Amino acid sequence: MTSRSSSLGHDSTLRREARDWLLLLTSGRATTDDAAGFKQWCTLSTEHAQAFAETRLMWDNLGTAARNLRQREQAPASRRMTRRAFLGGAVAASAALLVAQSPLHLWPSLPDAMADYRTATGEQRQVELTSGVVVEMNTQTAMNVRTSAGRVVGVELLTGEIQLQVSSALAGSFDVHALQGGIHAASGALCNVRCLDGRVQVTGLDGNVRVEYQGRSELLGRAQQTAYGSHSLAPVAPADTDEAVAWRRRVLVFDNRPLSEVIAEINRYRPGRIILTNDVLAARKVHAQVSLNQLGDVASLIHQAFGASVRSLPGGIVLVS
Repeated sequence: MTSRSSSLGHDSTLRREARDWLLLLTSGRATTDDAAGFKQWCTLSTEHAQAFAETRLMWDNLGTAARNLRQREQAPASRRMTRRAFLGGAVAASAALLVAQSPLHLWPSLPDAMADYRTATGEQRQVELTSGVVVEMNTQTAMNVRTSAGRVVGVELLTGEIQLQVSSALAGSFDVHALQGGIHAASGALCNVRCLDGRVQVTGLDGNVRVEYQGRSELLGRAQQTAYGSHSLAPVAPADTDEAVAWRRRVLVFDNRPLSEVIAEINRYRPGRIILTNDVLAARKVHAQVSLNQLGDVASLIHQAFGASVRSLPGGIVLVS
């Protein structure tokens, strides 16, 4: 991407360039040359840096607009829609369409933004869905409630991660649907379900959990794990439960994980995005525990541990090379 310096005095064009950079840098296809070009673009003037920061803030606010639209849609049909309300709904609808084009969770997609329950970046939340069923929601998680005969019987996990606890007093199982698969937690069960990037990982923490996908089924007990996606269900394997539920203690645990995966996970918990542009560095293995309360220092930690070059830019963007 190249900068059009002749357009610096034209505000709308400058903001369009900022939007284009935002989409490129979060698309997953940015190159080292793109990173260098973005650095140069930001240093052309203070207006350039400000345009990028304001553009990123606008995307953050789109999720709020989409939720407002959903509330309007749920209003009683008898309520008279004024011209002001109609125009407000049109603006929110336009925002929601943009939300649907979200790259890499920089802002929520339309289904996520309009979900029954959703957590923002860095947010964790506990929800008691019905008597005897408690769900802990991790960052960037969205889910819808499923009911039958007026009773809550399950949830649809759209994206993110949850820990589900089902009381032994609850009759029958409680179901989690994710990516065309089903997780059925029996009475007294405790499990962790992670749905990201077209893959679902289920970790049994207590009791019995049955996982079904593509006509196959696996039964999980304590400290057992399976996963599905790409038309296959993995065999049951031992699970590191401390690592699986570390987020509940507001800690991320990485055991021999590539730095690229570590950064991808950390990006789920912090505003903006850390962009890794060095393939050799991306493959370096990491053994670490990172507190969610110290993510502001993570770029410095990467620099100290690997000698990486770190450059902070407006909008929470950090370039690591």
